[in-house]
Amino acid sequence: MKPKLKFLLPDIKSAHLASDALLLARVDDKAITFLAKPGTDLGKLQAASTIDSTNMINDGEKGVLYGAIIGLLIGLYIYYFQPWVAETTKAHVAVVIVVSTMVGALASAIGAAVFGVNMFNTDFNKYKNKIDSGAVLLIVTVPFQRSTEIRKIIKELHTKY
Repeated sequence: MKPKLKFLLPDIKSAHLASDALLLARVDDKAITFLAKPGTDLGKLQAASTIDSTNMINDGEKGVLYGAIIGLLIGLYIYYFQPWVAETTKAHVAVVIVVSTMVGALASAIGAAVFGVNMFNTDFNKYKNKIDSGAVLLIVTVPFQRSTEIRKIIKELHTKY
């Protein structure tokens, strides 16, 4: 798994310098993304995707768990208190429980992911105030072996916030 390295840069100019330095170090341009205040013109810099900048994945994962639990409880309720459902559909009780669990997990995952798209990624909460005041967050996804090298490149730019 490739770690996501995060660096807070003071402005767009620093972001362009960092991007150029990383490209010269042969970091794939798709692995370099930037997160800035909405409405900021990044120019040729690649903006962070919706998946990176929101809580979509995190909330979707939680939705799967909660939905599966709720679906399982509904399936057990049907088994113990509404046995006519299984009899009417001529389905085995285990099938009813599994189907209700899967439907609950899927429905909750979709709902939670849609909800999560509208929320700022909680991993970036510590950067939110500075991003809102004009800073730019650089996100670099590289193999673990290159992490130290990438940190050194960014440190040498002297772009501390």
